[in-house]
Amino acid sequence: MRQADFVPLQRRLLDHATNGTTDQAESTFHVPVAEYLDESMWAKEMDLIFKRKPLMLALSCELDRPNTYKAMDVVGVPVLLTRDTEGIAHAFLNACRHRGAEIVSPGCGDARRLTCPYHAWSYDMEGTLVGLPGKDSFGDVDMATLGLTELWSDERSGMIFVCLTPGVEHDLVAWLAGFEKLVEAFEMQDWHLYSQRELNGPNWKVCYDGYLEGYHFASLHRDTIFKLTMSNVMAYDNFGPHQRIGFAKHDIGTLAQKPESEWEPFEGLSLVCTLFPNISFAFSPDGVMMSQLFPGPTASESRTVQNIFRKEPVVTDEEKLKAQQRSDHYYEVVRDEDYATGLGIQRGLPSGANTEFIFGRNEVGLHVFHRSVEKYAEH
Repeated sequence: MRQADFVPLQRRLLDHATNGTTDQAESTFHVPVAEYLDESMWAKEMDLIFKRKPLMLALSCELDRPNTYKAMDVVGVPVLLTRDTEGIAHAFLNACRHRGAEIVSPGCGDARRLTCPYHAWSYDMEGTLVGLPGKDSFGDVDMATLGLTELWSDERSGMIFVCLTPGVEHDLVAWLAGFEKLVEAFEMQDWHLYSQRELNGPNWKVCYDGYLEGYHFASLHRDTIFKLTMSNVMAYDNFGPHQRIGFAKHDIGTLAQKPESEWEPFEGLSLVCTLFPNISFAFSPDGVMMSQLFPGPTASESRTVQNIFRKEPVVTDEEKLKAQQRSDHYYEVVRDEDYATGLGIQRGLPSGANTEFIFGRNEVGLHVFHRSVEKYAEH
């Protein structure tokens, strides 16, 4: 983490905190409530965004050596990530080419071959069919054509991206629009997964809205986040549909008392970077909380995988205690404050109390996000 990456953001936030201001859009922004409820809109989001755009499904450190894999369900699509013997990452549909059985149960592991539990067809880490029991009695098949169905994937700046629709490819550099330069300094490929937990939530956009502004800190998070971080003092930057949001801490004024050359990374600020459509990175000096939001089987449901990664492995009992306390704190704040409120919003959506939601000029992140959803759900 380089000091130079933080100083311009710290400078902006110090100015806002001193003057009682925040970054603002030119006007308010209105979103119809129907966009959170309409099943046809949700279906477009699934098909055109989640199944056809690049999704960041894993950090590189989750497959930290050759011959490792990660299997997961992504909006109903069984996905298998592998790292082959040469260290190259691949993505496949987690379905055997014989009868479609799930080859690997969700989770991570080490393997040189992946064997289907149904009839023991086996594949190497490049997805090639390399074992077919009873081949002589099975009949003539061209094994070279029966490898796992591959999905487009690419790896950059410690992140592995996948497109869930076979045959659809992307230019990842163009899609990221410079976002990778924000996070490459963190060297996430060398980090360590500490914990992974899931939360059930309302419509995925109701959940994601909460990650994109700090206007609610003083009210919803009065006894948690607000103890350290100011409410409604934010600096926004977007890189295409992706965003960086800086939040001023209450002690940011101390920066004014010393030269910029002495400012430390993270001093006086909290940093959240969001990767469209469904990733939130909440960075800290020693790691990151990475939230992966996935729409559920209906428009009113979602699932969030909350991952805690640390720069250094947790070794001593004291480190384990502190890491567990922090992990529990993050989980409880999101579950008991953010998502409890989101579920209440979901219950009120069909009541007719609101026909549209108004996003303030101070909620720039919501403007960027909903305009991006509208753009990419159309084509």
